[in-house]
Amino acid sequence: MKILDEVADLAWEKGNSPAASLLKESKARLAQEDFTLVILGEFKRGKSTLINALLRGQLLPTAIVPLTAIPTIIQYGRQLKVNVITLDGTRKEIPIYEIGGYVTERENPKNVKRIREVLISYPSELLKQGVILVDTPGVGSVYQHNTNAAYAYLPYCDAAIFMISIDAPLGKNEIDYLKDILQYTNKLFFVLNKIDIATAEDVNEALEYTRKTLREELGDGAYNMIPLSARQALLARTGKGESIMADTSGIKKLEEVLGSFIRNEKGRLILEAAAARALRAINELEMELLLWRKAMESSFRDLDEKIVLLTAELDKLEREREDSIYLLYREVDRISDMTGEDLNEFRQAKTCEILGWLEDFYKKESPGKSAKELNSAYNGFIKDLIEMVLDEKRIEQSTKVREEFKTVAYRFLNRIEEIVDRMLSVSAEIFEIPLEKSASKEYILGAKKFSFHFAEHPSFIPSLETLTTFGLLPKALIGAQLFKNAKGKLIELFDRNCGRLRSDLVDSLKEGARDLAGEIRLRADAVSQGLRSALQKALNEASMNEEERVDKEVKWQKEYNELLQMKETLKQFIASL
Repeated sequence: MKILDEVADLAWEKGNSPAASLLKESKARLAQEDFTLVILGEFKRGKSTLINALLRGQLLPTAIVPLTAIPTIIQYGRQLKVNVITLDGTRKEIPIYEIGGYVTERENPKNVKRIREVLISYPSELLKQGVILVDTPGVGSVYQHNTNAAYAYLPYCDAAIFMISIDAPLGKNEIDYLKDILQYTNKLFFVLNKIDIATAEDVNEALEYTRKTLREELGDGAYNMIPLSARQALLARTGKGESIMADTSGIKKLEEVLGSFIRNEKGRLILEAAAARALRAINELEMELLLWRKAMESSFRDLDEKIVLLTAELDKLEREREDSIYLLYREVDRISDMTGEDLNEFRQAKTCEILGWLEDFYKKESPGKSAKELNSAYNGFIKDLIEMVLDEKRIEQSTKVREEFKTVAYRFLNRIEEIVDRMLSVSAEIFEIPLEKSASKEYILGAKKFSFHFAEHPSFIPSLETLTTFGLLPKALIGAQLFKNAKGKLIELFDRNCGRLRSDLVDSLKEGARDLAGEIRLRADAVSQGLRSALQKALNEASMNEEERVDKEVKWQKEYNELLQMKETLKQFIASL
């Protein structure tokens, strides 16, 4: 859309840098036109198999037992490339056949290798259309860390495929999971998998039961579901089964639905948001031009009175903006306090549990080991234990903090847009200018996302090797004393690292709040200063001679006509979508 550049350039020229930046961001998003399609569902629903079928290759490992433990992101690339990214941000390229060593519960139990995610680049026609596929761990298995990792990826959903299995009727846990998913995305595709193990009659009955359950639990809706056999689709796509399987598996129907969304809805939504942003910026610029024109038509006395009145109103609204920023910081303090309380409760509840694990370790490892060997074993066990426990808590707590802040951020961004609307309204009222209502604020802000990259420093684990070996004490007493010292060190280190986690989360939260406060100030200041500048310009030019006034009027009319043309073009474009 060339007009986005034109409006952005005009906004920049007029000093409205926030509007210009917003429009440039819209243009960049239009150029990318990508979206993240996350595959979600309980464990063993066939998520990895479905992704392999969609990509026509055996990229992701599959198995009978709960397998996927780490989120895997697959995006377009001209050549196959796999990168493993650890919790501290380190990136390592691996061959595709080694991926199971990092993403599976069997080869990376409880994520002992400290992997954040695996990123695959792959030459697929589906991915080339701007789709980024994400395979998530299944929820509901005995592995709580898998559930945490799946929930941590919900904020990144643009659209999602929710996998249901015909051999496991939709249950309460799945309904609860769906309710959480719908807080992040309204575009949800339902797949009823494993239809190859049932008769046609059973499939129809399962489809009807699932729709009925969804309506009862989530409210009225079409809940169109695609019956599918991911296993048959994969066999057909990889040449290991008969080609007719692709027709009977349901994979073509799913691809048709996804393709329609990519071609139509996805592009339309992005275009609508970009055009609405541009229209709002034009309305603000139009008010500045009309304000100048009205001011030029006023008498000196009348103009002075109106400027004083409007300045007082703008000052009042700017104070309201500062009050909003103050309240924003108080909300951030509330979230920080909540984080501290949550982590304190977690620390108190978990301490007994991890001490129990240490005691089990002592009973298992102490027989037959020297004091030096036992000391070294304690070192490794305590380090791994604290890292494992806090890695899970970090994912859970950072997701909670992110969502709390996102809710607050949207509320205050909407509040600042209301202040901007009132700035335009009071200007229109004082100078008797007709005001055209802008597109809704939610419409403008809806594409905005908030994300945080929380610091993930390695846990601080001092060595236990400085402990004395207690000279010539009997071996049993030495072991007991080492165990006692290890318990004390475990409690100390666990407390310290819980505090460090809280500090990392709160620091990142406050940094996000500072960025948001700066954005709020810029947004309101740009509109306020534009209105003030238009009035000051009219005041300076009110004493010009007739020839100069005519020249200014001609230039004004040309600029105003160009603006109206842009506005009409945008309106026609929006109407055509």
